[in-house]
Amino acid sequence: MGWYQYAADHLVAGKTVLDVGCGLGAGLELLAQRARDARGQDLDPRLASPRVTIGAVEDIPSKSVDVITCVDVIEHVQEDAAFVRELGRIARETVFVSTPNWTVSRCIWPYHIREYTPRELRRLLSSIGTVTMRKGVPDGYRSWPVTDWSYDLMNDARTWPPTGFLTRCVSRLLPPALRLMAHHAAIVRVTP
Repeated sequence: MGWYQYAADHLVAGKTVLDVGCGLGAGLELLAQRARDARGQDLDPRLASPRVTIGAVEDIPSKSVDVITCVDVIEHVQEDAAFVRELGRIARETVFVSTPNWTVSRCIWPYHIREYTPRELRRLLSSIGTVTMRKGVPDGYRSWPVTDWSYDLMNDARTWPPTGFLTRCVSRLLPPALRLMAHHAAIVRVTP
């Protein structure tokens, strides 16, 4: 719920928001506290409610909401590039996406189709706008901005076998704001 709290605190005040892949809708409650209007979208018909629409993102009208949140969903999507294009088509201003950091988690969860390094996630989302990144713990309650290229280098060093163990050890000694983190989030300012 921490990633939802981040979005509620920093992205949705007074705006219309759509939570894509909202699941049971718990995140909608946080978003609704700050947003002008908060609605959800999902594919599972059992999740239908007055606030949650069941159907594909392709069926949502273009530029119909200010902000899209997509918390821990993209790793389940087969056609990720097409999905991202749809998010960019629907949002007028901002798309917020959180997902596990492959460097740390290595996509061992059987329901994940793929996970992304920070560089891969930034590259994927840059097709729809300007991306800024955050890194944090999986629940998102503690997160920090990714401000420069050093985080990409640390992720690269962690995945390269000759430096992987040393990078993992060094990361644990660093203050939290400098460590490798298990999750990341991207804030995309959508290109009109």
